[in-house]
Amino acid sequence: MSAPRRDRLALLRDRLRAVAAPLAAPSYEVLAREASDEVLVTTADAVITFASPTFTSRWGLDRRWLVGRDALSWVLPEDLPAVRARLAAAVRGQGPVDSEHRFVVRSTGEVRWVRVRFSDALGVPGVRGIVWNCRDVTELRRGADALRHAATHDALTGLGNRRELLRRVAEAAGDAAALGVVLLNLDGLKAVNDRHGHSGGDAVVRAVAGRLAALVGEDGLLTRLDGDEFAVLLRGGPRPVAVAAAVLAERALEQVRRPVLVEGRAVVVTASAGTAVCEDPAGVQDPARRLFRQADVALTAAKAAGGDVGVPFSQRLLDAAHERAELAADLRAALAGGGVEVVYQPLVDLADGRTVGFEALARWRHPDRGPVPPSVFVPIAEESDLVLDLGAHVLTSALAQLRRWREGTGRDDLEVGVNLSSRHLVQPGLAEQVRRALEDAGVPAAALCLEVTESAAVGDLEAARSALLALRALGVRTALDDFGTGYSSLSYLRRLPVDVVKIDKSFVDDHTEPSGRAVLAGIASLSAALGLLTVVEGIETEQARAIVRDAGCTWGQGYLFARPMPADAVVAHLLGRDGEGPGEGPGEGAQKPRERTSTA
Repeated sequence: MSAPRRDRLALLRDRLRAVAAPLAAPSYEVLAREASDEVLVTTADAVITFASPTFTSRWGLDRRWLVGRDALSWVLPEDLPAVRARLAAAVRGQGPVDSEHRFVVRSTGEVRWVRVRFSDALGVPGVRGIVWNCRDVTELRRGADALRHAATHDALTGLGNRRELLRRVAEAAGDAAALGVVLLNLDGLKAVNDRHGHSGGDAVVRAVAGRLAALVGEDGLLTRLDGDEFAVLLRGGPRPVAVAAAVLAERALEQVRRPVLVEGRAVVVTASAGTAVCEDPAGVQDPARRLFRQADVALTAAKAAGGDVGVPFSQRLLDAAHERAELAADLRAALAGGGVEVVYQPLVDLADGRTVGFEALARWRHPDRGPVPPSVFVPIAEESDLVLDLGAHVLTSALAQLRRWREGTGRDDLEVGVNLSSRHLVQPGLAEQVRRALEDAGVPAAALCLEVTESAAVGDLEAARSALLALRALGVRTALDDFGTGYSSLSYLRRLPVDVVKIDKSFVDDHTEPSGRAVLAGIASLSAALGLLTVVEGIETEQARAIVRDAGCTWGQGYLFARPMPADAVVAHLLGRDGEGPGEGPGEGAQKPRERTSTA
């Protein structure tokens, strides 16, 4: 045979060997070389017989070293029982079995998540083992965990949110002897936001959250439900859960009272707390809903009491809440059916006793309960959008009556005052609504004075300022009502665009004290310097009238002059009594307490 032919045969033989070699290798090894997953093959008891290049590359291991090793030796001990069970299921031929567990990287000690599919190939020629298809899912797990954490935790404080709290209540309901909830609502956070911006408010929330977390510790779960509301979940322990909730609420209020430094200045807020207990959560349908409904009823009572106090839930509170709900429904029907009357109390010039205008006040006579005091139905209206309907009713009624009074008496200088609530201040289109009401009634804007209480104005200072500026742009006059009962800061007289300051009755009650007279004179003097008219409320005696007049106050209002009267009595009052001086108004009302003047 010639040399060239021998060379050609040798080349062909080499090529056949190259082609035959992979075919002679175990079939799984050929596939594993091309697979993107990391592949192991083990015996039924997890001894490694093969490792793919992708597996050894991923985990930084020598392929030859791996063979004969225990594949379970890298599984995190906490996950080992579950992995053994899944491997055993695969050995029993129960189909591909999936597992997601943690491996420990031998070279670094790092813990990573691995998704493994165990497949039975013990009877497959060329394999004879359990095939582990592995994939590193650590980053996927971290991303999912981050999303899950974001969905169940508050971004500002890192505390659990409402969803997390409900989940934990559901978990605890099955095995806890008793559960308790403490709801905490920060009082005055809105004022902090107005003065220091939302960054200042956030600083206060974070500080409070840190204090509460240290207080609660391992005894409960602290969560943040809303901008200014926190909740603590308590489980029954050595102490009755009701006692633990009451003690925690009191200590939490103490922690909230501590000043917080914001931009180098000490800021103080308080909180209201409501507590509720479920003694047998396993025997109650939807214990979370019951707990939070009861705790919210208690929290509402705490805020109604003025805040900075903790109130436990009781059946009495629930009955009162039900009664408020019934009254709210009845008030809605009364407003729709014309069952709310508007009465009018005179405003009197203190210099000559002349009536210069009237304040419009809402009155409601319930068909079954009789007269419902404004101190009862006005707060109920303010808790809902009913206050907007009530305010609109009082405004349109008062403007229509003012036109009739002017025409009937020739008194074109008369004005009427109507109260606004905090909800009105944030109502879109308030100025446009007032403009239309004035136009429909045919009354000039200057004849209307819209009053907002000091506490409502300062509670949302920016909203109040914006709303009052829009009203003044119409030509309407604005008043700060009940001055002295809220924040009592004279600086608000400069910051709020108002024309009138209505001084609260409490300053009149203190007129016999030198300090009370000095404060009254100071308010009148400052108001005059700012170009503001002063109206003193609650004047009931001649002595009080003389003192507030001498202090420099402009107008007065109170039972000394007249009690609130129905619209059809106003013209007779103006024509028959106006200008009679100190004796104006029915004497039998002189010593009665001043009625609440808020109408909406």
